[in-house]
Amino acid sequence: MTKSIRQPILTTRAFLALLLSLLFFISCGESGDGVRAKPVDITILFSSDLLGKIRSCGCTVDDTGGLGRRATYVEGIRADNEHVIVLDAGDAFSIDLSYSQKEADLTWDVFNLMRLDAFTPGETDFVFGLPYLQNLAETAEFDIIAANIVDAETGEPLFGSRYKVIDVGGVKVGITGVLDDSIRFPGYIDTSSFRIETVTGTLSRLARDMRGEADFLILLSHLGLERSMDLAREVPAFDLIVVGHGKPVIKKLEKIGETVLVAAGGAGQYIGKMNISIDGDGKIVRSYFSLVPLKEEIRVHDSVRHLFDLYGLDLTDKEQKRRKH
Repeated sequence: MTKSIRQPILTTRAFLALLLSLLFFISCGESGDGVRAKPVDITILFSSDLLGKIRSCGCTVDDTGGLGRRATYVEGIRADNEHVIVLDAGDAFSIDLSYSQKEADLTWDVFNLMRLDAFTPGETDFVFGLPYLQNLAETAEFDIIAANIVDAETGEPLFGSRYKVIDVGGVKVGITGVLDDSIRFPGYIDTSSFRIETVTGTLSRLARDMRGEADFLILLSHLGLERSMDLAREVPAFDLIVVGHGKPVIKKLEKIGETVLVAAGGAGQYIGKMNISIDGDGKIVRSYFSLVPLKEEIRVHDSVRHLFDLYGLDLTDKEQKRRKH
């Protein structure tokens, strides 16, 4: 009796169907519509209100701070974590008469060294005039983002785009920043060439555009703590607000609606660290927050030490000591 040839054909078809099914489920870490099967872990490091304190406090007990220690800490976090975002919410420079452009230049160089992702300037960052800050922006390896600081004539943002979107492990993260529209600049700072648009109006319009491009929205808010909390209620579109201005500090996560607010204090003594897991809908499913004191056990980064020498600036006695991280 002749054997049927249909059975092998059916078996082959079944095998192919099974193989395709397996391939579908294996590749299902990200589906056709871009939804991820499991959360993405991201580490966010944040700071504000350095106010020219490029060195440690020089304290006899609990000596903390300094850009050299911050650079070492950031480098260590980047080495141990795949997805890292580094942010600063402004007032990096000082309006003290003793503060020099050398110190401002060094600060900028260290920000480049740390591979900062975004910086929103505060009022003190205009201390040497707008042209100086714009020149720094052109040399920066990171983005200055100030959505509501615009040219007085054209209305265009002074520092390029009003926001940026970066891909972090498949999560589209949108970042913008604003300066308090009621801020008073020192009288010797020439503000004639720019103006500050209203914060609420700017962000209400901008958030819609950002949400169309990004899963997770971050705002660098140079408004101080109280106004930032009000803003979280007025414009609830942002997932995370990093607060600057007035040396704000938040010792545990502050949440208003679905918006999380964080702040690391001033004078560079601490850096804020937030570990979050973001799901396919851009929602935080897990989070851990800490304020990390930049203690003397953290060595001064060799490149920062070199920059101090290059600019003819001194470190504190405590920082001169080499210590292991």
